[in-house]
Amino acid sequence: MNKKYILKLAASSALLLSTLSLTAQFELSGVVRPRFELRDGYSSPKTENSEIAAFTSQRTRLSFDFKNDKLKTRFTVFDARTWGDQVWKKDEPSMGLHEAWAELKLCENAVVKFGRQELKYDNSRLVSPVNWNQIGAAHDALFFKYRKDGFEMDLGTAWSQSSSNPVSGTDYSSNLDNDFYKNLNIIWLSKKLNDLTLSSLSIIDGYEQYKIDNVLDDNGKNVQIEVGDPNVSYYRYTTGLKVDYKVGDFQAIGRVFYQGGKDKSGKDLTATFYNADITYKVSDKFKVLAGVEVMSGNDVEDEKYNAFDICYGGRHGFNGRMDYYSIPKTTKGAGLLNPYVKADYSFNKETKLTAEVHNFSVMQDKLSDGTELDSKGLGNEIDFTFTKKFDKAIELSAGYSMMFGTETMEIIKGGDKDKFNQWAFVMVSVTPSLFKSSNE
Repeated sequence: MNKKYILKLAASSALLLSTLSLTAQFELSGVVRPRFELRDGYSSPKTENSEIAAFTSQRTRLSFDFKNDKLKTRFTVFDARTWGDQVWKKDEPSMGLHEAWAELKLCENAVVKFGRQELKYDNSRLVSPVNWNQIGAAHDALFFKYRKDGFEMDLGTAWSQSSSNPVSGTDYSSNLDNDFYKNLNIIWLSKKLNDLTLSSLSIIDGYEQYKIDNVLDDNGKNVQIEVGDPNVSYYRYTTGLKVDYKVGDFQAIGRVFYQGGKDKSGKDLTATFYNADITYKVSDKFKVLAGVEVMSGNDVEDEKYNAFDICYGGRHGFNGRMDYYSIPKTTKGAGLLNPYVKADYSFNKETKLTAEVHNFSVMQDKLSDGTELDSKGLGNEIDFTFTKKFDKAIELSAGYSMMFGTETMEIIKGGDKDKFNQWAFVMVSVTPSLFKSSNE
């Protein structure tokens, strides 16, 4: 290759890069997030033989972002592990793909986004990227998004299949006993009106019929066979409203949701969810919040399924940070009543301490198995969380929590209510921007 050709190639490359830098932005960013946990009665009460668990888990991510006037893309690879879970000097592949999406601008106010993507609506209660979990959550979906004059609309859909090799049909029965949706549809609308914001969220998810029957084989042995019909799906719909009013240092939020259709087993479903928060900023340093969350539970006199499920929302932190209660099975389908109080004190812009108290009760006085409860009260949880930002890319957080249970908690969760249940963690989040090329 002659010198003149090399100079031309170098000049052309420089011109191309210069042109791209004027029309596009690139960023390479990372996440390194180790978290040490000490569990001593975490998620369920201790028993006579319980021992303290201690471990460190870690999230590692690398993201590549690109955007110009017409296009945005993101690719995120990740690794999630517990320190020591990989055999030393042994090659065990563990990298995964967390995000891989593209967003195309259709016009000034509308885009279409498709691919593997995180979903989050409102406070992450019903649809969440599940950020506390070191793996996180993403969905393979297609979304149309519209924004104009304070009005926002998202329309999304997803269709799940086990592989790209089916000869015919859309059988999705190999997805871990049908524990994941076959079809997901989301409609989200939001409108800002001065100090008031109104929004609605509707989730329609379908699960393929999946049943197991016990039959006798030719030798008279009891065997299990699948008898579900891949052409039958059970659809559940969850729909509701959020009202958010904020003026000055005061904010009030109310949420109400209804769940109907059929559950994953095909049983008729009717359930409700209510949540209300009132926040007052006492000063620049101190803020208090009082709220209540109510999830309906199964009524043994009703043939329908009445326990509200949080769909694809976050589980950690909403009903206490020890994660005792979240989905129906954590209260044996008896629902949950959780009034709570939180207080935030900011020492400065980088340092904050949060304290919160939760009081838990079930909504029903009889469990689905017929067990009658003398009291609905489950107990109380106290949580403390400390966060410290050292700079834009480094944050330290630590927490300590205690659970004080009742006899009803023993009946539902097992363990010994008289044991002292506690949990603690220390986490470092490092989120550097490794490279950024901007036209700004």
